Amino acid sequence: MPRARLKAVPAPVDQAGRERILAAAIRSFSEAGYEGTTTAGVAREAGVTQPLVHHHFGSKEGLWRAAMDALFANVERVAAAPADASPADRLLVVTEQFVRFVADHPEVTRIIAREGASRSRRLEYLVTRYLREPFRQVVEAIRAGQRAGLIAPDVRADLLLFSILGAGSHLFDVKALAERSLGIDAGAPRTREDFITVIRTVLERGILTKETS
Repeated sequence: MPRARLKAVPAPVDQAGRERILAAAIRSFSEAGYEGTTTAGVAREAGVTQPLVHHHFGSKEGLWRAAMDALFANVERVAAAPADASPADRLLVVTEQFVRFVADHPEVTRIIAREGASRSRRLEYLVTRYLREPFRQVVEAIRAGQRAGLIAPDVRADLLLFSILGAGSHLFDVKALAERSLGIDAGAPRTREDFITVIRTVLERGILTKETS
């Protein structure tokens, strides 16, 4: 009697399941943290079997790394600015790009906040792979602006960076609070644009100086 052949999973279906797993994992890691996330829970939310999660990612740690790679894939673009931009303009451009990025991906700052409070190997993974170089570029741009007299010299560049990171992301981290307390729809495109205007105004009137001719 001929041996029955195992039916292969069609590639498009398999890929769709993988993407659903990653989306569910990103939500869970950002809301429940690493310790509060299980592959069984991710599988249930994604509508797949737990063995499929292990088939694609091997383990919870493998799933976490794949989820972070998907979530942080474009983060280096946030620190990019036109080559001919002045340091002051670059700070404004990077800040605006950061606000847009975290508005679309609020899970980023939630995960950074969770992992950033520890010295875990997961934090080291994020810093080494995705965060250290963009942070360094922005800090160097701020310092260049200070040397050129375009950015207030009496502020620490590294602390200014973290001030922008905190101020630029908080609204999108607490959407429910913003809505229930003041009726702010943090997910609305108009709110995002108005928020960018607020952040730009604070920088332009408080940190940036007039460019010399």
